[in-house]
Amino acid sequence: MSLFSQKDSKLPRLKQAVDDELMQRVLTSALGNGVNGADYRVRHEILKHKPGKHCVLLYLLESRDTPSARRVVGKMYRMDRGKKIFQNMLSLWSANHNRDRCGAVLGMAEPLAYVPELGMVIQRAVFGRLFARLSAWNELADAVRCVARNLAVLHSLPGSTLERRTTMEAHIKKFCRPGPRSLAAECLEMAPLVEELVGGLQANKSLLSAPLCPVHGDLGLSQIYINDNQAAFVDFDGCCLSHPALDLSNFLIALKVHYGPPSDDLRRLFLAAYLENHSPAMLVGLPAYHALIYLRRAMICFRTKSAPRWRQQVRQFLEIGIGLLK
Repeated sequence: MSLFSQKDSKLPRLKQAVDDELMQRVLTSALGNGVNGADYRVRHEILKHKPGKHCVLLYLLESRDTPSARRVVGKMYRMDRGKKIFQNMLSLWSANHNRDRCGAVLGMAEPLAYVPELGMVIQRAVFGRLFARLSAWNELADAVRCVARNLAVLHSLPGSTLERRTTMEAHIKKFCRPGPRSLAAECLEMAPLVEELVGGLQANKSLLSAPLCPVHGDLGLSQIYINDNQAAFVDFDGCCLSHPALDLSNFLIALKVHYGPPSDDLRRLFLAAYLENHSPAMLVGLPAYHALIYLRRAMICFRTKSAPRWRQQVRQFLEIGIGLLK
């Protein structure tokens, strides 16, 4: 067992989650008829761990009767945060599969169970290639079209049970930790830029006419898998009822940052494919959300201070955000 699992005080059950014999019993109970507890064993792999926040584990359910292992993912959260995330995922999954059978189906990780004693959401593993690892132009062009179609389906689903997050104040509070005031207090020379960008976001009126729909909330290249001609989304932690421009901006800027100038054509392809399924009204608020994403990137750079010239990067992100609101 990895040493880290014994030191995360906010995920005290992590020790149990990496105990394969224990998890064989937990998964048998949680998945019910979906597995035969007497005929398989469990092996785990740790996919990602953010101390104090969450841990993602892949469980391989290896049966003596079948050559390939069943794969499920368990995502542990602090306290009972996973319960609400599981409910949101289940709501989307149900709405998705209760639609007219002729309609397109949302590609997403299927929610299977919630284990309250572990604070763990169990979901079916998604197969495919991670978008962030694609590089060939033909692969990328096809992939952005797949993402556009899948996002259009998500934005078409009912979402009345989801938490509403529709103001810039709410988005800044969620995405921009430890908060713009902390940045302004530590980097006094950037305080005017912070004030101008935050003030511009809060005063922006474009969102008043923007439609509402279910959104992923944090759609980056590492939350998307491509398999054949289908995209699938994972990590619905930020799922809420908000404006479609939030997802569109997250993905568009992720493309720009990851692929640089060649992403211009990819972004045009993506928007064109998305608009094949939705009206231009879904793009309302796009500049404001672009500015928000750059504020978020400035805050991440400030919070981690991992780049050698992080102050310069923070300033650059703030200036880009301000420019988008003019």
